Amino acid sequence: MLVQAGVSCQWTIDGQRLILEYFDMINTSPFHIYCSALQFSPSSSWLHQYYSPELSQEVKVVKEISFEWGPCFRTVLWKSDLVALACWKDIVAVGSRSTQVIIYNAITGGQVTVLYGHTGWVKSLAFSPDGTLLVSGSFDKTVKLWDLQTGGFVKTF
Repeated sequence: MLVQAGVSCQWTIDGQRLILEYFDMINTSPFHIYCSALQFSPSSSWLHQYYSPELSQEVKVVKEISFEWGPCFRTVLWKSDLVALACWKDIVAVGSRSTQVIIYNAITGGQVTVLYGHTGWVKSLAFSPDGTLLVSGSFDKTVKLWDLQTGGFVKTF
C-alpha cells in the first residue's frame, strides 16, 4: 500500500488511536482488527474511510459510529493494593503496600520505572508543577524527593 506524504501523518495518528482504543481486543485476537476495530473507528478517521469499501462487503455495522475519536480509556491492573495515586500530564505515579512508587505512561498503560527506597507503604504522592520532581510520603515516617528525569532520589526528609 502506498501512502501519500500528506496523509501519512493522519494514517499514523489514526493507527495509534485504533490500537490504543482496541488494544485488549486486538491483543486477545488480532483478527478483530478487521472484523471489529476498523468497523467501529470514527467515520471521519482516515483508516475508516480507506478500508470502508472492503470491509462493508464483509460486515454490517448496526451500532452508530462516532464521527471523531473520543477519549481513550484503558484499564490497567495493579499487582498490589493501591494506596496513593498522582497524575501529571501523561504520567501516573502509584504508591502501594509494596513500598515502591511505580511510574506509568497514562496513554499506553506501560510501566516506565519503579522507585525504591521506602520501607513502609507509600501513602501520598505529589508532582512538582513542571513534572520533573515527585515527592512521596510513607508509613515509614519519611518523605522522599525523587528526580523523575534520572529516576533517583534527591533527598529523604
